[in-house]
Amino acid sequence: MELGESSPRPLFFFLFSFFYPQFKEVIQRSFSNKMGGDYEMESQRIARLTRDAFLKEPLFEGFTDIRKRPQIRLQAILMSLYTMPLFGRRSLLSNDRQARSSHYKKLFGSQRKMVASDSTFARVLKWLYPQQVKQFLLGFLAKFEQRDMLRKRLSAKGRLRRLGILDGSYMGGHWLVTLCLAGKIDNPVMVERCDHQGQEQLVARKMMQAAEKVLGKLRPELWLLDALYFNRNTIAIARGQQAHVVFKFKDADYRTVTADASNLFQHFGGDEELSGWDSERGCRWKLRKTLDRFAHYPVQVVHLIETYPKGRGNRTVTSWIVTTDLELPLEEVREAAHQRWQIENGVFKRISHLAGTKSFYFKDHRQFFNLLRLFFAAMAVLDCIMWLLRAHTLLFAALRFGIKDTWLNVFSCIDEVLGWLPCAFAALV
Repeated sequence: MELGESSPRPLFFFLFSFFYPQFKEVIQRSFSNKMGGDYEMESQRIARLTRDAFLKEPLFEGFTDIRKRPQIRLQAILMSLYTMPLFGRRSLLSNDRQARSSHYKKLFGSQRKMVASDSTFARVLKWLYPQQVKQFLLGFLAKFEQRDMLRKRLSAKGRLRRLGILDGSYMGGHWLVTLCLAGKIDNPVMVERCDHQGQEQLVARKMMQAAEKVLGKLRPELWLLDALYFNRNTIAIARGQQAHVVFKFKDADYRTVTADASNLFQHFGGDEELSGWDSERGCRWKLRKTLDRFAHYPVQVVHLIETYPKGRGNRTVTSWIVTTDLELPLEEVREAAHQRWQIENGVFKRISHLAGTKSFYFKDHRQFFNLLRLFFAAMAVLDCIMWLLRAHTLLFAALRFGIKDTWLNVFSCIDEVLGWLPCAFAALV
């Protein structure tokens, strides 16, 4: 699927992307008509207007069903798998239990005993074509780009940049490498399997090369990487794509350029220095910079010292940052180094919390990666919804009134609204 073609659009994306004016009006009326701070949502009216604004298009029409006499539509099975992170289902068995509930069957308009069983989920994941699931994951990029959610500023006055983060992880009994586009939302667009742990660097380089063809104009212009990728081959691939790289690590002796810079800073100071206070992270920071060459490429070498007054244990954290972008301001160099952790916190830990990917095991890697790509697609869409919600203060406040502000809790409130819609998922499957 090319980025310009029609891409899959899930129920939740429609619910908030196309329905904001009516939805916001209802919430504002609810706020103005109720006294004493009672921000209870008018669920019946919201559900009715949602149904009127609903675009009834199939969601999983790009998938091939190899079964000859299917009793359950493939789209219904995929939709049930797709919504597992949204409902907080952490295993196929828990999704089986959910599929038997009257509320869940009502969403699908199912008259069966269950929407589908865990054994059906497992069988379908085994014979799904991986290429179709990959295209499904990429299919949301066009919509995200329309909303300008794939770019981010590294400083208040800095320009919007396309950031790409590569990192490896271990999930479901398999080693993998993931490419995340870190913009206003964290969007994991590519994930590939490693045969064993030592293959991470090789697979990551292939993904960097493939990103230029797969993502086109949406490919990263600044790659954020850790020490494992700090080598000539990685830099050569990035520079060949007219992109730059930022490496962050702790040990000055890891490379000669940082060891030399450490000696320079110790005796003579940096060519340029900058310090400040980070109110978001609650720390005071200081940067020292010099210029050098690594593998024939000119680089900035930066020493970062951060002091956390309220931290426990070691309150001073030091790290080294090397980047090929000589025009990147020091303040943005520091922020880019912090953004590298977005793939850990915003992707790996989040999907493990929502769907339990760290705790379950798949012997067949094809089953696991088909399911993981569905999860990543759902997570990116939910991240988009949360971003849109925060832009509308009254709407977001009404949805999360009286609850702890977490993804699962907010989606549970959305789920209550969906309960007023007969066969809410049926139109899409």
